[in-house]
Amino acid sequence: MWSKIIVILLTVWFWVDWVPYYVILKTFLQDVEVSDFHVFYMAGKSWLSGLNPYVNLQAHIDFVYPPTSLPFFGIFSIFNFELAAQLWTLMYLSFFATALLFLALTVRGERRLVFVFVATVLFLTSFPVLFLMQLSQGIELIIVSLSILSLVAERTEHLFASAVLLAVGTLLKGPAVFLLIYFVIFRRDLRYLANFLVSMLGIVGISLLVVPVKLYWYFMNILPTLYAEYSLVDSQSIVRLFYLVGLSKPALEAISVAGFVLLAVFAFYVNQNKWADSFGRKMFRADAMFLLNGLVILFLSPRSLIYPYVWIILPVALFLSALLVEDVKLAYLALIGFATCFLNSSYVISVLSLVIYPLILPTFLIGNLIMTLSIIPIYLRPNAIFHVKNQLTRNRHQTLRS
Repeated sequence: MWSKIIVILLTVWFWVDWVPYYVILKTFLQDVEVSDFHVFYMAGKSWLSGLNPYVNLQAHIDFVYPPTSLPFFGIFSIFNFELAAQLWTLMYLSFFATALLFLALTVRGERRLVFVFVATVLFLTSFPVLFLMQLSQGIELIIVSLSILSLVAERTEHLFASAVLLAVGTLLKGPAVFLLIYFVIFRRDLRYLANFLVSMLGIVGISLLVVPVKLYWYFMNILPTLYAEYSLVDSQSIVRLFYLVGLSKPALEAISVAGFVLLAVFAFYVNQNKWADSFGRKMFRADAMFLLNGLVILFLSPRSLIYPYVWIILPVALFLSALLVEDVKLAYLALIGFATCFLNSSYVISVLSLVIYPLILPTFLIGNLIMTLSIIPIYLRPNAIFHVKNQLTRNRHQTLRS
């Protein structure tokens, strides 16, 4: 137990320069007219005025979200901009706090306290969160929260509500749809897919009462262009690296599609792998797959900049809380802590910039790759991670007692 605590303290040491979390107060005071929220605000105002937000915003502004998001953004454009910006900040922080609370309620025993502690530390030390708040790009935290709440609803057996929440997240920003790999393929639940499609159609249908059909046609025409922005300098996607070596756009799209197909095949396979099931830990393996699904989305999307990595905070906290109460080998726990540091903190970026300045490494991509590769053995070689003999002995004793 003490060895695990030491690992936690050493990992947290990397992040002490981000405490206290001053940016939360700063966000309420700063001028955000050049922030991403200004894009959302202008899009909502444009929609309320009967204009096309995809072509009628200011010249330097691009609105790249589905038309179903316009009524949501339109609510904020009712207020003056300063008040709307403050309400926006309160909303996405409240969404995240709600997701954390409800997810904690699904965690049992001593692990619940560990989860809340780890999640709080990760949030308060997250460079992606700092970056997100400075940009006022809170839509990412809202989508994260909806995805987590869909997981909570699934685990409390409210499957239709789970599908509705995931559909809402998808219609706010499309990549959430790839979480169907977890909810449908890994869990072998076609009914969930049906519920999701019904929810999508229902939400779009209701939105047509206030959103003109032409906006959907326009968005569908520009969607391929919006997604395939491989030249984004801050991209933390593996596809960006292939772009830099000169691969064509069709080749880059093929790599992205192939990656999701590979994950889907893997998720389908490991769910029926009885050898892995013999080691138990069904919920732990589900936690790991949910995290893996999100990591691959970030790994393959060309629009994965730094701030979308706020997605990993709660899934990683859930995963780490399980590792800390399981009989896990210390070396594996240290590896996960190291990967989490790359995924969460700018301290690594600062250190690397001193060593290799002026070269800038995609450190979040590196952390993603380490974490992804570290999760795979959970399904294929669990004895490389767990102290199997101790676990088998524990299982035998539990069987004798029962």
